[in-house]
Amino acid sequence: MTRPGRTLLLWLASLIGGASLLWLVAPRLELWPSQLQLPRPGLLLAAAALHIPYSLARSLRLRYALDPRVQSATGDPHARVPRDLLYGSGLVAFFVILLLPLRLGELSRPLILARAGVPGIGLPEAIAAVASERAVDGLLVVSLLLLGVANADGLLASADGVLHIGRVTGLVFLTLVVGLTTLALTPPRWLDRLVAGFPSRLARFLRHFAVTLRDLAAPRTGLPLVGWSLVYWALTVGQLWLVLHACGLTLGLAAAAAIVGIVGLSIQLPGGPAQVGSFQVGSVTALTLLVPEADLQGPGSSFVAVSYLLGLFGAAALAVPGAWLLARLARRPPEGQTPAADPGSER
Repeated sequence: MTRPGRTLLLWLASLIGGASLLWLVAPRLELWPSQLQLPRPGLLLAAAALHIPYSLARSLRLRYALDPRVQSATGDPHARVPRDLLYGSGLVAFFVILLLPLRLGELSRPLILARAGVPGIGLPEAIAAVASERAVDGLLVVSLLLLGVANADGLLASADGVLHIGRVTGLVFLTLVVGLTTLALTPPRWLDRLVAGFPSRLARFLRHFAVTLRDLAAPRTGLPLVGWSLVYWALTVGQLWLVLHACGLTLGLAAAAAIVGIVGLSIQLPGGPAQVGSFQVGSVTALTLLVPEADLQGPGSSFVAVSYLLGLFGAAALAVPGAWLLARLARRPPEGQTPAADPGSER
């Protein structure tokens, strides 16, 4: 099959998957509310404003994985990933991840980072950094689900099925963390023996991948990554709590954490572009545990629509300054060089 044919097939599969998921949830809520219920619009504005620190915290975390690689490559203990690249790649990639079908956009940030030409940051280092970040996120999402359900007041339905899925998924992410940690702690000479029979490009990739993980195993880099991840997910829960109350659903922070956890797992499903279908399935599953059927059809439908659009439009809006940061970085001369002088400026 030709490349355009494969691309078309992927998009068709994504659209069919998204439409199927929407069909499943359509009887439970209004996909587009006939009457938007927003009794406290000021809280929605606060939630929208929170999207800025939320996105910046999410972008910042890779610094702790990549700074050691830049310092090692340059020999400068104070070298850092360029700020424009760190935040620009994050803001643009988050929007690309939303847009592309079947989460194919996950490779966008590693590709942006690798193509910037920063010493010490190639594709293996970028993928290792993003993989570590995703493993931490997976464990925190499962933790939010389990802790949120355990502490939410007045569950209206059995959460046994959701808890079972959360535990199984938690084991998957824990296995990923253990695998990455094992690779990070493997002595270099052992790794060299392991990859000795591999093709040279694959062996080189694995060595660079492992070195990046080894840097993250140090407390001075690993702990800040986990700490900023906690900040990021706390902002996520706070933002969702504000949207709940803006739409008239007076649920507590534990319920908001449960919703974040359930939606965070559901968007891993092969839904449509922009997480259409998978987001709605997760939201309806969570709300069914927490609000009466009448509220699900009323303010619940408004909450699902508003929270979905807030995430989508927020990512789109912040991708614009992200693209500007990347463009500014591309115009900057490499370190150690200065822009060529204008011939007409000298006499």
